Amino acid sequence: MRKIICLFFIFSFAVCSVTAQIFPKENSMLHYRIIGFSFPAVKGVSNYTVEIAAGNCMTEDVFRKNIISSNKTEKNKLIAEVPYFGKEYTWRAVWTEKGKSITGSMHHFSSIISSEVDTAVTRLTILKIAEKYKDAYVFMDGSNALYDMNGNPVWYLPVKGKLNPKKSKLWDMKLTPQNTITFLLDQNIYEVNYNGDILWQGPNNGKVSGDSIEYYHHEFTKLSNGHYMVIGTEFVSWVLPGSTDSSTHLEKGKTKNGNAASKEKTAFGTLIEYDRSGNVVWSWRSSEYFKKLDPKYLRSELYDQKSPKQMVDVHENAFYFDEKEKVAYLSFKNISTIIKVKYPEGDVINIYGRLAGLLNNKKAGNDLFCGQHSCKTTKEGYLFLYNNNACHQDALPKIMMFEQPNDPTDTLKKIWEYTCSFEDVMLEKQKEANDTNSKNDIVTPEQLSALNIFSKGGNIVELPGKDLFASICGIYGKVFILSPAKETIWCGILEIWNPYKRKWDDIINYKANIILNRKDLDTLIWNSELN
Repeated sequence: MRKIICLFFIFSFAVCSVTAQIFPKENSMLHYRIIGFSFPAVKGVSNYTVEIAAGNCMTEDVFRKNIISSNKTEKNKLIAEVPYFGKEYTWRAVWTEKGKSITGSMHHFSSIISSEVDTAVTRLTILKIAEKYKDAYVFMDGSNALYDMNGNPVWYLPVKGKLNPKKSKLWDMKLTPQNTITFLLDQNIYEVNYNGDILWQGPNNGKVSGDSIEYYHHEFTKLSNGHYMVIGTEFVSWVLPGSTDSSTHLEKGKTKNGNAASKEKTAFGTLIEYDRSGNVVWSWRSSEYFKKLDPKYLRSELYDQKSPKQMVDVHENAFYFDEKEKVAYLSFKNISTIIKVKYPEGDVINIYGRLAGLLNNKKAGNDLFCGQHSCKTTKEGYLFLYNNNACHQDALPKIMMFEQPNDPTDTLKKIWEYTCSFEDVMLEKQKEANDTNSKNDIVTPEQLSALNIFSKGGNIVELPGKDLFASICGIYGKVFILSPAKETIWCGILEIWNPYKRKWDDIINYKANIILNRKDLDTLIWNSELN
């Protein structure tokens, strides 16, 4: 009896092992078109062919008539692409064994369509075709999707479990060093695999903020050591001189001199590092530095004159952790300042921008940039950033690069800049307007700049050969690759169909990120099957 039971478990395990090797699993509903196919290896066989047919085929005759691709592989797995979302497919493996052709079982799956990848609803229009980065892929958080360089959607984040990107705004979707995907969604942070399964999520328990949650926002990054870094917010009570006119967190009181004062709960930025278990291993609070300053330095310069101005508005919108140099750069948009922090000590070792004159009696602050996003360093150590240029009416955004000073009493030296161009977008819009007789809808970039359209978002990433991948947030926003010689290598705009105006409108895309090559995408795909 024991032998029978043992044999039963061994047999069951063997069946499960074989079944577990088959991907996509029977009747899988996939949210991607680039698919990892795998099947049990056959002893002594070193060449296989994976055949894919359109439709839900049940017979040999129907399958053969509908074959759309035959893909040869020396392993019992390969990655192949099916042509459409919203279709059913059938696949099987074929091989030769002892001189005889063997046909494996047919397996069925479907690629599920959604508005994010329905090109009649959402599209990435390519304005300049890529020559150098043909096998790259681009994440667009405005559509929660991944595109190839021809603008074809190949993957999107599905509604799955607690993840509902249709309900809440998704931010900063990108590939990690470990070939997984991270993003911010619904006030939390997530790491998922290609299948959309949650691998890790932020504890969001208020250990740093002192509140019920951490108020994660803007940027979330997984480090090479497997830790996670994210921007958060803490609200700190601070007695401010005089009265403020905008905060909803005021407690009226008096100073020691009897003058009117306001005890305001002020929003300050935090930078938090977590380990895999969700423990806080390091954090930095901007309040600990800013509260030492006169509040007059911390008033925003970006709001319209008619809008209320807070006494203190140090909105933190980006960070970059230089793992090699052990420093963190934190961007404070509304005071046009970047602070450089030593890790793990937390000491402020330099300040760039408007508040530059407040450290070590160095030269006065400057207006080299305003309302900036996405500060990073190049491999050579230069600081580069996306300058929304929001302090200057009718000014367009710029990408800027600076040499950092060796002496902390010195300031940045600008060595390169590029004024973002919209001629290519305007030509596309004008052509479309001519076709639809909707010329009145065309607005120039200068008009949009005057409306402060370009004051939000934006991202830049250094690529091999010093090329830059960049995205612009706002109406007429675009994503592009730029050479050091300021030549546009590739360019596209994300759009959504407006059925009422019967025209394509731009989608506000906070950030775009890039997967540089097919090898990284393949690793992402196989990682999901291992999980």
